[in-house]
Amino acid sequence: MDTLVTVHSWVRWLVLIALVGGAVVGLYRFRSKEKWAADIYQIGVMTVDIQVAIGLVIWIERKGWNYTFFFGVLHPTSMLLALVVAHLGLVMAKKRSDNRSYLVASGSFIVALVLIIGAIPWDRL
Repeated sequence: MDTLVTVHSWVRWLVLIALVGGAVVGLYRFRSKEKWAADIYQIGVMTVDIQVAIGLVIWIERKGWNYTFFFGVLHPTSMLLALVVAHLGLVMAKKRSDNRSYLVASGSFIVALVLIIGAIPWDRL
């Protein structure tokens, strides 16, 4: 189980890079008036999916309901909410499929990023 926690800790950096990268690329593509392409956003959402799946396995295996408030409630709730925000942003952007889709997807990535950064246990780097 300790190996899975280590993997979860390292994957956090991939999630942060994917979300920041998706937001920056999306804003650039919006300004350059490029046609909608969901490629970078699908990668970002996929990294969040993997991270949340690993986190849920850890939380269930270690009986997360016995943790402190941060690890038992705040951390998993914030991460699940960030996952929902990222997915909804991608779905809403795909439905628009115009240039402004980049703003919708980038905005959802920024909100998900704020939720994730706020719930990361930074003392455990």
